[in-house]
Amino acid sequence: MIILLLVISVIGFIYRSWFTAFPLSSGDWPYLFIENIKEFSWLPEIRFLWLSPYYQILTKIVVQYVGVSWATTEKIFWFFPFIILSFFSSYRLTKSALGALIYTTNTYALMIVGGGQMGVAMAYAVAPLVLKRFIFQSSIFKSVLITGAILAIQVMLDPRIAILTLVASILYYVFKLREIPLLPIGTSIGIAAFLNLYWIVPLLRSQTSIAQQLGEATVGSVNFLSFATFEQTISLLHPNWPENIFGKVHFMQPEFLFIPIIAFLSLLIAKKSRTVLYFSFLALLGAFLAKGANPPFSEVYVWLFDHVPGFILFRDPSKFYLYPALAFSILIPITIQRRRGSKIFPLFFLLLWSFILREALLGKLTGTFRPMPMPAEYVKLKDFLNPQPQVFQTLWIPQRQRFGFSSKLHPSIDAQLLFKQSSISGMIQLVTTEKTQKELTAMQVKYVIVPYDSRGELFLTDRKYDETLYFDTIHNLSVIPWLHKIDSFSHIGVFEIQ
Repeated sequence: MIILLLVISVIGFIYRSWFTAFPLSSGDWPYLFIENIKEFSWLPEIRFLWLSPYYQILTKIVVQYVGVSWATTEKIFWFFPFIILSFFSSYRLTKSALGALIYTTNTYALMIVGGGQMGVAMAYAVAPLVLKRFIFQSSIFKSVLITGAILAIQVMLDPRIAILTLVASILYYVFKLREIPLLPIGTSIGIAAFLNLYWIVPLLRSQTSIAQQLGEATVGSVNFLSFATFEQTISLLHPNWPENIFGKVHFMQPEFLFIPIIAFLSLLIAKKSRTVLYFSFLALLGAFLAKGANPPFSEVYVWLFDHVPGFILFRDPSKFYLYPALAFSILIPITIQRRRGSKIFPLFFLLLWSFILREALLGKLTGTFRPMPMPAEYVKLKDFLNPQPQVFQTLWIPQRQRFGFSSKLHPSIDAQLLFKQSSISGMIQLVTTEKTQKELTAMQVKYVIVPYDSRGELFLTDRKYDETLYFDTIHNLSVIPWLHKIDSFSHIGVFEIQ
């Protein structure tokens, strides 16, 4: 009981920043004005069809009709459930508080929630429960029905994590030398597929595949997204830990090597256990695949990507971190708790784990772990744009800030995408031309906007916020004769095209 209470305390302390009134928008996680939510359809929309019932329809009901704010809704239905589901499902699988701690607070879990990938995060949170249901699959109809319903929820949240969980379930029967219960497993999968027909059927009818919705799926994208090294993946160390800056890969931190060492010691403690052998293999398989196209044997992942049906969904190899996370949450407790009744080793591991995750405990994580109030200027900008009845677009330089208002009547355009320029100076140079003025007028662009970069994400020099770059952008636009600056938005530069 003492260990359980200490584990819950550590988890609560790591996620303490979520228990504020501030919105958690960061990375892939948006901020939604109520005007945006009112535009949500009651039918699934083509972008991420599978998430529509939970993200789109539930949000519309809770915010628009019940009157709950978005900042509260995102916590009640996404962030708090992640903590609860991840802890509960991993505890059910591992029957260990330490196992639940490892699964809920490892660097992969912290980086995906910190980056706002909440669909992936919620599917990850449910994975241990789905795995447990399948490896102890019963032929009783009620059990099959419950398993199918839980799998359906995971598929709705993220089909890729659901596929990985199913593959892990099949591998379990192979290692245990047991006959696969095809009928109950097939029935559960059928129930899950039936409950997800709302997005499967429209997707089959459309010309947009899941892979296309998830982004460009090419060998080049695989090479680009293969950030992690094998020593990082086998140590359950996310390559972007702890700053979580896309593309910024950190060096190996040697203290993380204690994680696989402790985990694989279980092979010596439980020599004849096929369960230990299975989870050890699962950890190695996941670590090998999570490194993607990096050495050793970098050509293997590329070959799988080109030749195995469905593997195109895993252009981002980091999804395979699921396997080491599952495996180590089982193997480490087996090693640590080899002497029942002794609390010395669990306490020692709890201290070691706290040291390994010291950045999280010290509040040094970014993204959703650093919530900030929404600047009042963005509410004022929304109240300025939204009431205007005519159709027009806004051009944001370099791109729309996460609190920037955009709607179906007044959509936004990111300058870096429109001009295919990565540098702000290149964008400004194109904006100054007469040709661009005509093109923007033809596109019904009414305002050019320079955002207030309140989170320090847009105006960067060597990945650090550069205020000079922001002021230079405002100045360079101010001298363009066909742009009229509207001076009532403080830190936001709003220019009307004359």
